[in-house]
Amino acid sequence: MAETAQDLDRAPDVESRPRILCVDDEKQVLDGLALQLRRRYTLGLATSGADGLAYLREHPDTCVIISDMRMPGMDGASFLAASRKITPDARRILLTGHSDPASTIAAINDGQICRFLSKPCDQKTLAEAIDAALADHGREMQNRSEIRRLAVHELTTRDRGSGLTSRESLIQTLDLWLKGSHVEGPGAVYLVRARAQPTFALDLDSSSTDDLVGEIAARLNAFKASFHCIARWDTQTFALLESAPDMTPDRLLRRGQELSEAISFSSEATGLRVTVQATVGIVVLTPDMTDARAVMGNAELAELAVRDKDAGLPFLFTAELGEAAAHRRALVRSLRQAIMEDQLELNYQPIIDIECGRLHSVEALARWRHPQYGNVAPGTFIPLAESAGLIVPFGEWAMRRVCKEAASIVEKGFPRVALNVSVIQLLDPEFLYGLYLALDDAHLEPCALEIEVTESVFAQDMDRLLSILLDVQKLGIHIAIDDFGAGYSSLTYLSRLPVSIVKTDGAFMRDFDTGGEAIIVATLGMAEKFGLETIIEGVETAVMLENARKVGASLVQGFYFARPMPIGSLDGWRDAFPLVAD
Repeated sequence: MAETAQDLDRAPDVESRPRILCVDDEKQVLDGLALQLRRRYTLGLATSGADGLAYLREHPDTCVIISDMRMPGMDGASFLAASRKITPDARRILLTGHSDPASTIAAINDGQICRFLSKPCDQKTLAEAIDAALADHGREMQNRSEIRRLAVHELTTRDRGSGLTSRESLIQTLDLWLKGSHVEGPGAVYLVRARAQPTFALDLDSSSTDDLVGEIAARLNAFKASFHCIARWDTQTFALLESAPDMTPDRLLRRGQELSEAISFSSEATGLRVTVQATVGIVVLTPDMTDARAVMGNAELAELAVRDKDAGLPFLFTAELGEAAAHRRALVRSLRQAIMEDQLELNYQPIIDIECGRLHSVEALARWRHPQYGNVAPGTFIPLAESAGLIVPFGEWAMRRVCKEAASIVEKGFPRVALNVSVIQLLDPEFLYGLYLALDDAHLEPCALEIEVTESVFAQDMDRLLSILLDVQKLGIHIAIDDFGAGYSSLTYLSRLPVSIVKTDGAFMRDFDTGGEAIIVATLGMAEKFGLETIIEGVETAVMLENARKVGASLVQGFYFARPMPIGSLDGWRDAFPLVAD
């Protein structure tokens, strides 16, 4: 039966001592070992190999195991061999009698013990053997600890995929720089984003991606002598920290262009021809900068500005860019609050059938009156909602509000209400459930609702999209494609979707004499072939109305007839406009 160290010694520091296990089937031998060892070690005693193994399972931190060779059931060599599976790092001492030489030699040759002692063993010899075993164990643990420390250091300071400095190590280095621990003179951070065409090239299997990243890292490492640190910032973005006395804008932009050109290349590492291009954002380090992560945020803003301008040239972070970013962050916070607290509004714009002079429908359009910034244009806050991850909650708010107000709008003589739905919202797993709930809560007939999606749906997973839109159509809801002809137009996809209406982009009416007419005529012809209605948007003047009549349009929408208006103004507009009067 194994005894715990606490049974033998209750000294306060007992747990800080090295743990020793003694195994012998003779109780008087164990008592003698306990008498010798209990004052120096945390001691465990066991009278059989099975009890010894049980003790080790409870105390895997055991440093040294002392075992008699001759024991019933499981001899010492077998016990020590089994103990290696539980405590592989423990050092093993075998006590043997004169009749066990062959078994002892076999145990030594098998590597099961570090030394053996002949029985009976005096106190001094045993103490020396244990001390030597503990010293050997301590050296091994120290070596392993150092190896582990080096491995952890390597993992935290080096990026495994590229071999470059890691993100966190870059932050630490930059923090030291900003705090003045490295007095290197003027400095700058270059954030280089690699863009692969096809765009999915960096999302292929890991070996292919590693090949591309490795090539980019090698090209950046060619600049190693010129930079204090070269790091991988994220999947396809890299950061370089430079120290140089000349930090003029011209020099910074030239260096940024050099980096951009260095990692612009073509490769077949992924199994297909991939072209890699780069965009570069630059931040000059100034004495007032104290936060490394804020610096990197500024670098990301500068790089993003390159993509927004679509010019490809490096961009230098400026205070104006920081102010714009701060303004954007404030707008995002306000927009999130406005969505949650129902502070947005809906306006409605009528759509007219000019052949018979009747109302066709109205389109719901979101409006945001900010308490500080005034009226924020939809062209500002809707893209903001998309980029900030708010488009789904925004769309849910609009869907609930439209369904709630649609009943009274239909009562005013408007057959149905159109609602714009983002493709992101449409593909959200909760979209259909939210639509059912909004209709049910408002007690609205589905036929009174029309959903408009932009033609960017053609760039999505068509099978998944088709399934969702078919479910929408089964409810009795009309489906329209908005801004048709502006980008992704595809007759093949259009023929598959359960669409009943096509709306042309308003720009075609504005550019009627410079190509717009041809696109509108083609759209009208295509829609007739597929049995679809066509709404011509952007009719703002009498001339535009005449042009719409000339090409044979019947459904039109635009400022010539009405601007978007609050729901309470629809009655007055309808009564004052003779074209749609009863």
